[in-house]
Amino acid sequence: MMLLAEAVRMHAAQYPQKIAIFEDVRQISYGQLYNGIKVAAHELLAREDDFGKGSMPLVGLLMTNSSTMIEYFLAATKIGLCAAVFDPNWSDKNLADVIRECEPCVLVIDVELLPRIQNLPVLSRVIPIDVNEPRPHLGEVAEPQRSSAEESLFYMGYTSGTTGRPKGFLRTQKSWIDSFSYACEAFGHDVKDHVFAPGSLVYSLTLYAAIQTMYIGGSFHLTSKFRAEFVLETIASHPITHLYLVPTMFEALYKEFTTRGSVSVSPTVRSLITSGDKWTAESKRKVTQLFEHAGLYEFYGASELSFVTVLDPEGNRQKPDSIGKPFTGVQISLRKVDNTEAEEGEVGQVYVKSPMIFAGYYGNEEETKQVVHGEWATVGDLAKRDSEGYLYLVGRKKNMIISGGLNIYPEEIEKVLSMHDPIEEVAVVGITDPYWGQKVTALVKLRAGAEASDDEIVSFCRRELASYKCPKEIIRVKAFPYTTSGKISRAKISGLLGLEI
Repeated sequence: MMLLAEAVRMHAAQYPQKIAIFEDVRQISYGQLYNGIKVAAHELLAREDDFGKGSMPLVGLLMTNSSTMIEYFLAATKIGLCAAVFDPNWSDKNLADVIRECEPCVLVIDVELLPRIQNLPVLSRVIPIDVNEPRPHLGEVAEPQRSSAEESLFYMGYTSGTTGRPKGFLRTQKSWIDSFSYACEAFGHDVKDHVFAPGSLVYSLTLYAAIQTMYIGGSFHLTSKFRAEFVLETIASHPITHLYLVPTMFEALYKEFTTRGSVSVSPTVRSLITSGDKWTAESKRKVTQLFEHAGLYEFYGASELSFVTVLDPEGNRQKPDSIGKPFTGVQISLRKVDNTEAEEGEVGQVYVKSPMIFAGYYGNEEETKQVVHGEWATVGDLAKRDSEGYLYLVGRKKNMIISGGLNIYPEEIEKVLSMHDPIEEVAVVGITDPYWGQKVTALVKLRAGAEASDDEIVSFCRRELASYKCPKEIIRVKAFPYTTSGKISRAKISGLLGLEI
């Protein structure tokens, strides 16, 4: 098994002039990229005396998108350190809490972010980076005298967590390398590809797309931040073959596309690869207007589980509401409360067995045990399976409402209410009730200038849902609390409204 940085070294030796990264107005060849990795590795090794600090040798990366961030990420990986990727969009408190908790031995940071860490103990172990001054790619640099292994912990990403505080999850190199071959098979990646993932590198979807592309020797397109107009210009001027994005990004691209009155499409884009929120049928129908020849691949997964299922273009045509079938290399078990396997059409908790499962949460063995159960792992999602093996996500076990003795999944109700035009955002919760046990309650935020009575909202639900699933109370809110990844925080809703949920 070839390790991550070693794959880049091999590509640099075989075709040093090939462009590895197209970065806004810059281009970095494989030769330059690997030299930059070695330079960064030597800079990290110059602080080797600090590697003993903290419970494990972590390199913190507090950076916006840049090729320099990728160089330091792969440099840490090359010399057996674990790169912890911090989000500049975190609150100052979240950032301080995370840095104090994991105690990185070195922190690589964009210079404009330095004021945010002035009062933190890591300040003495900082490598400041000015992304406006590209690093010189010097002549041949010596190989660092320190290495890693396939079982090395190389990456710590962060989930938003139920409390809103970021929670670190750890991955081994092997777990990602194993997934690369499976993803290549599923999405049709090869060495000639130009891959574009216009999201932030602090999120696994973008970072994974970047590292996988360079592992197989393709060309990766990187932008400092998502800008719909820039993305469309890049697709028009480069032979992009695969585009990684989330549904909200596509909607922004479509809006920009229609505003321009464009009629052209990209003939080279073969696949749109997405994860996160489920695409609506209406949004999917727009895809061919921008990307005439692109197949739509939706994968369901989790930070802890990696890929779980994939809905390929054929599945999107036949079973658009499904989350697809098990990803290559993945076994799935749907387990009922008594731990027996759910039959066709029955709801069960999703358990996953694969070589891509995470290594655990940083510093939290108890929470790790809640996810990992021997060779199997679960994050508490609930699903059912049809006669053809397609899976349908029902909701989260921890979100389930038991009202009048019946199990109700709030996600199903939220999906219906989100289709009601006056409603901009919605969250459904179960509020403790002496009669029902839990009362189905919808918190709704209306669009600016829109109106909708409680009766209208409930009547809309009754068109699509059984009566026992319809909200028994509607609460209007002006704004929702969010997790650090921008999703509505159910945990914070109870505190915000003083509800017993």
